[in-house]
Amino acid sequence: MRLRILVMLPALLCFLATICTAGGPSIHFDKDTHDYGRVLYGDVVTQEFILTNTGDETLVIEKLEASCGCTKAVKGSSEVPPKGTTKIMAAFDTDGLRNGRTKKTITVHSNDPEKPEVKLALLADVVREITVDPPRLVTRLAKFTETISVPIRIANSSDKQVVVRIKDSQSDTSNPGPNAKALVVKGRSVVPFNLKLALKNESGRSYWTGRLTLLTDHPKEKELDVPYLVQLGQGDSASEPKPPPPAVEE
Repeated sequence: MRLRILVMLPALLCFLATICTAGGPSIHFDKDTHDYGRVLYGDVVTQEFILTNTGDETLVIEKLEASCGCTKAVKGSSEVPPKGTTKIMAAFDTDGLRNGRTKKTITVHSNDPEKPEVKLALLADVVREITVDPPRLVTRLAKFTETISVPIRIANSSDKQVVVRIKDSQSDTSNPGPNAKALVVKGRSVVPFNLKLALKNESGRSYWTGRLTLLTDHPKEKELDVPYLVQLGQGDSASEPKPPPPAVEE
């Protein structure tokens, strides 16, 4: 009897292992991250991810979910048979993004019981050829002044000159002052500029906030938004209302 049990034991263990491990689709990507490196602002770049079903049942791609509106994804097939492959094509639009390093993701939802969600990451160094330094203006006044001047620097890293004009201020408490009508910035150069703001004198007001829009004739960077915050008084005060921070572009 013992000999019979010992003979049957390997077969029994193999059968149990098959039951425990058998069944189900399994999602696998050739890679889960792609770094585009340096990408000029306004460009649209794409990347292909190869998906393989390494399981023994049909894999169903239920949906693709992007982390923002600047990222799109298209699946090659909704159903992938065992050992079959398909493609996920990702498109990344840099229009509207800030200068610098950025990361966006695409979440792939499937019927894989072990990994129902897989994130694909897209990395890029977005390079804006026309920039304003500082990108956000914050200044404090000792006393109220109707017109203030804030020094900024407009940089042009392209090879061609651009013309910059001030459009308006998205604020009902302050407006652009008597600024120059147009500013010419040659290629590969930086131009200092004193930006003027006209503040409205309202009783009890201790801060002014808004967003200036600069227009350019650059083919891709038509507008530059510069948020600003002007505070009145020296240091923080318990009686001074806390202004909201300037809006930040996503």
